[in-house]
Amino acid sequence: MPADDPALNAPAASDVLLGLRAGLPVALGYLPVAFAFGASASALSITAVEATGISVLMYSGANQAFLLSAIATGMPVALVVLLGAAASLRHLLYGLVLRRRIGSRGPAHLLFGYGLTDEVFASALNATSAGLRPSGPWLVGLALAAWGSWVLGTTFGAVAGDLLRAADAGLAEALEFALPALFLGLVWASASWAMLWPMALAGGLSGGLILAGLPELAIPAGALAAFAARRRA
Repeated sequence: MPADDPALNAPAASDVLLGLRAGLPVALGYLPVAFAFGASASALSITAVEATGISVLMYSGANQAFLLSAIATGMPVALVVLLGAAASLRHLLYGLVLRRRIGSRGPAHLLFGYGLTDEVFASALNATSAGLRPSGPWLVGLALAAWGSWVLGTTFGAVAGDLLRAADAGLAEALEFALPALFLGLVWASASWAMLWPMALAGGLSGGLILAGLPELAIPAGALAAFAARRRA
């Protein structure tokens, strides 16, 4: 039988608060990335309300950055959905790993599943490393801290971008750095030596297609090339 821990099996209200506290490091890390997404969306004339709605409903840093690039290059919607779904398949594995490590299942776990990201998964897995079983409310608090930070950061970034565009078009052009910065931040967070060759292949192929005047093919071709290279590694 797994050990019980008062901090992870407390009454629901206090358990949510404990989960929120456990999610604070993730929340702080999300703020600058979400701000960059909001600023990038503003540079594409996406309103603050629309950008916030994307973060509320989509809630995926990599897929949201991909979405902005797809919008900018005019990628077909069906291809955007297909690649986004493929990139999100890992969350099914996260759920399978945590399934037997967490407490009793119920509505709270459905909410946690919606807020399950790479960093939230790592935090929840770390909590179970000593054989503990986090309760549903604790998991909801953990996910809520990360989700709230992502949404808040997006709103701040989009509003800042809108204000800059309204004040001075020249200043607004400075926001063009935001989307590349967002991509670099996401890549840096997941980079490893094993990914060096797939990343170089994807970057070279995408860059070549852009130089050839085919930007709409750059992202899907780069993604497929990287995927194929990873499969062979």
